[in-house]
Amino acid sequence: MNCYNHPHAPTAAHCKRCDVEMCGMCTQFLKDGEYCEKCAVAIQSEAFVTSQSRKLNKPEFDRTRVTTSQPREEFHPPTRGKDKDKIFIWLGVGGSSAMIFFSMLLYSFPLLFENSQAAATRQAAQALEDCRLVFEEIGYLLERGELPDNSLRCAGTNTPNIVSQNGEIIRVSHPNPAVFGLGEIYVTNDTHEVIFVEREQG
Repeated sequence: MNCYNHPHAPTAAHCKRCDVEMCGMCTQFLKDGEYCEKCAVAIQSEAFVTSQSRKLNKPEFDRTRVTTSQPREEFHPPTRGKDKDKIFIWLGVGGSSAMIFFSMLLYSFPLLFENSQAAATRQAAQALEDCRLVFEEIGYLLERGELPDNSLRCAGTNTPNIVSQNGEIIRVSHPNPAVFGLGEIYVTNDTHEVIFVEREQG
């Protein structure tokens, strides 16, 4: 099985909470196990809310320690301090809920608060990483002595990959690496490592 977010990457772990399959890049390592990014954010926010609530929650007034010989007016527990505690608790819960909401919003819509240039840079980097994963998969096939199918190519590329052979070395190259600003993208059958060659400045 492959990663939920990166279909060409092999599964490295399963989220302990939602059981989604993840590659190494997507796995978040917490003290009690591996989680996806969404569950890790939720767990950390829940832990923060719990710790803040415990700090703000003070013990109730102990009526059993008051004796009947004391004046009646001393029997009433202080209420003003308790009201302040409740306010702080609700402020902590409300702030934590807002933090969880914005964390989920950023996770669901990562480009929402980015300007157009930052968004374009992020999308280009993600496209290159997806292409690298495709060529890494091709490298594994070549190592096993298999030739990749023509359909196994980077997204947005209609031209098949270029396959060449020099002696026993079989090489598969991207047909148009210039779309990523590179001179070459290729992999051979002697290693599954994807090679990026910088574009020569003319």
